[in-house]
Amino acid sequence: MLMKVFPHGTGEGNKPTRYLVRPDYPGRDTRPPQVLRGDTAMTCALIDSIERRWKFTSGALSWHPDDKVSPEKEEEVMDAFEQVAFAGLAPDQRNILWVRHLHAGHHELHFVIPRLELSSGKDFNACPPGWQKDFNVFRDLFNHREQWARPDDPAREREDLPKKADLFKARLERWGKEVKESESDKAKEAIHSHLKEKVAQGLISDRAGILAALQEAGLTINRAGKDYISVKDPVSGKKLRFKGALYREDWTPRTAEPEESEEERQEKTRKIILRLEHDLVRVLEKRGECNRKRYSPKWPDNDHPRLVLPEKQEPLPHDRDRTDTQSVFDPVGAEPRRPADDLRHTAENAGRQPDAASVGIADAEALVQRCQRSVRELADHLGEIEKRRIEREAQLSSMTPRMRMR
Repeated sequence: MLMKVFPHGTGEGNKPTRYLVRPDYPGRDTRPPQVLRGDTAMTCALIDSIERRWKFTSGALSWHPDDKVSPEKEEEVMDAFEQVAFAGLAPDQRNILWVRHLHAGHHELHFVIPRLELSSGKDFNACPPGWQKDFNVFRDLFNHREQWARPDDPAREREDLPKKADLFKARLERWGKEVKESESDKAKEAIHSHLKEKVAQGLISDRAGILAALQEAGLTINRAGKDYISVKDPVSGKKLRFKGALYREDWTPRTAEPEESEEERQEKTRKIILRLEHDLVRVLEKRGECNRKRYSPKWPDNDHPRLVLPEKQEPLPHDRDRTDTQSVFDPVGAEPRRPADDLRHTAENAGRQPDAASVGIADAEALVQRCQRSVRELADHLGEIEKRRIEREAQLSSMTPRMRMR
């Protein structure tokens, strides 16, 4: 399983939500997308209600074509993802849309999250810069537990970046457009083949050898990063960037690893899973504490009084004069006492907890007051949104045709 977070996040909510469910995309006529969780219209409306520049976070969980993902496993993965993304938040404080894609030949779960904490209206980014540190724990735990293909598996690392990694060209091919190989692509392929041949001959054993071979070929090293090398042709002035295992800073020729028995492999996997489970607990605690501090719920659970209903009392018979037909006389012969008087506090109960009837009525009144307060706040919030919408429409209607074209 591989997790991606897309660089998009601005604009109208119709853009990310419509892409996920539109049926006229290549391949979706036979394998249409399916909404698994959330509501497309609700997510779109929440995104459009945000007046900040960054309005949503979108991404996908993608599996290898050989990996099999059952509906039950989908639910488990989505639950775990939401635990990390929304740690410390109640269900009514966030929103997410999940859509399944199968048209690309492998299993994908796409998600869209409005950058909005619902109770306060503050900005909420579920995948801020550096999100990989937390979500890689979630990803690796499922990959090791379910034996899914791992993007960090050294055995699966590519020596160079495949052509399909160019999303623009891959999109053109998906739509049936002809993609011609550019001169830069031909030059990169020739240089990469030259380096691979030297590695096979044993002439290159580390990154220093890679850089020396590129310079011997008449290229100038423009920049050497942690996982890439950029070169420049001194004749044409063109710059070429190479990415992949061969161009990493710590690259060394691949050697055959010692074979492990099935018992050793299972024990190694068990230890990795145990470590990742502990790491995930720490991730949830850290993110939960941060979110609870920034987005405290409006009605904390410990502030909610428990509603205690009074015990059902037997109906008292009354005569036409609204007096009790049954009167109980004091043994001493004092004033008559009615059964209803038993509901009052006795001297023994003075200063202690009130009886069930009074507690139930007080709790019910407090609950009604909170509900009324919440309804008023919700009405004020909706009124403010409608006011801003009317102001935006008035501004758009007053603009000249030339300004609208911009």
